[in-house]
Parts: sequence; C-alpha cells; structure tokens
Amino acid sequence: MIDYKIVIPSYQRPQIFKDKTLALLKKYKIPIDNIDLLLGTPEEGQEYRKVLGNGFATNFIYHGQKGIGAVRNWIKWYYKYQTNVKYVVYLDDDITSILDWQTPIENLESFIENMFYETETRKLNLWGISAFHNPFFMKKTITTNLKYICGAFSGEIIDRTKHDIYCDVDHGEDFQFTCEYFLRDGGVLRNNGVCIVTKYFGDGGINASYGGLEERKKDMEVQCKYLNERYGSMTRLIEKKYGWDIRLNGFFKII
Repeated sequence: MIDYKIVIPSYQRPQIFKDKTLALLKKYKIPIDNIDLLLGTPEEGQEYRKVLGNGFATNFIYHGQKGIGAVRNWIKWYYKYQTNVKYVVYLDDDITSILDWQTPIENLESFIENMFYETETRKLNLWGISAFHNPFFMKKTITTNLKYICGAFSGEIIDRTKHDIYCDVDHGEDFQFTCEYFLRDGGVLRNNGVCIVTKYFGDGGINASYGGLEERKKDMEVQCKYLNERYGSMTRLIEKKYGWDIRLNGFFKII
C-alpha cells in the first residue's frame, strides 16, 4: 500500500465527524496514523477532544484560518511545503458511505491506491468521484475530461516541481480547483461509477463559517458569477432551488 494521508477539515461538528466519517474510516480499518483532522484553533480542539477522546487528539492539526477557501489553500500549502507526503486524500467530516454504484465499496484502501495509480499512469495530479449517489448522473467509466472534482472526497498527487494552485472563493472552490488543475495538468481523473453519501448544506461546517445557510446562499450568486466570468467557456451558470451553481463543460479543450 502506498504511503498516504487522509485530510479532513472540520468546523463545529465533533459529534457529526465521530458518527459519520470517523466511523466510516474505522469500518474500513484505516490506520489511525493515516488520518489528519484539520481544526482552526486549540480551543476548538478541546471541544473535539471531549467527543473523540485524548487518543485521537494527536491527529489534530491547527490551521488558524477562517473561511473554507482559506482553509483549503492552507491545506494545499501545508502538505506541499511542510511535509514529505506525496499522496493526499481530501475527505469531508460528514460522509456516511462510499458506494461502488449502489453497493458500499469493499476495500477503501485498495480503491484509494487504484485511484492514485490510475492518476499517476496518466501523468495527472487530481482525482475524484461522482458527487451524487444517483445512477442517472453516474457511469461505470474513468474519464480525464473536464468533470467536476468534488472536494468532499478527492485525491491529489503532490508534484513539487509544478506551480501552486490556490482558490480565491469560499463557495465553489472545488470547481475552481477542478478548472485550475485541468488547465495546469491537461486533465483531471474521475471515477464516474463511485459516489459518496452525504448531506450537502448540512448544519455546522461551511454553513456555520458563513453564519448560517441564508448568508451562504447570498454569497453563492456572487461567487458563481465570478467563476463563470473568469473561466468562460469552461463553465456555465445555473440557478437551482437551493441557489446558484456551476456546471463544467466536459467538451472543453486546451488549445
């Protein structure tokens, strides 16, 4: 098995993390030393310690940032420049299941290793899965065209010879990362037959960092329009019942 880290940013959701993502990782017998929990401050760590116990506290890493965009950027910087880690898996704190089509994957470590292998074979750096557990949006394929790499479960091969990629938005940061990695590397790898089960826009987490769901929704329109203007034909805007969103152009080619 390759040497990898599972990196989980969390904010004001210690019980959710324990009951969902941590329970899922324990189910798959992921070694505790492979898991890093990213928290804002030591004070926040005290609240998580009450729920998780002192043993897991050795896995806490404090970033001191505010806003999901700043946190994602700090994580990119930290693992590239402050560690020797090459293979990083980014995971949200509220993942209930990881499904191969509609069945839980049998071996998470084997899946992670295979995704890194498929990515490295194609000389790419970013991989992901389908964002929705709905067969209508899924296919049993692995692709390298411009498809959305959801930040809730994705992986990166850190290449310290390439230029850094950071985001400048809080909402839609994973769309921006997808576009930037595609432009830098010539593609992003996605397994379209595997998906996660999670509750987007759930309590705590990003909603809490915004001060509530309604405040987050206000920012969605601004950020999505900015991304659409910046990336042009790579994106298109859509308005859904929960707010504005982005769709990527899978036919986009780098000239």
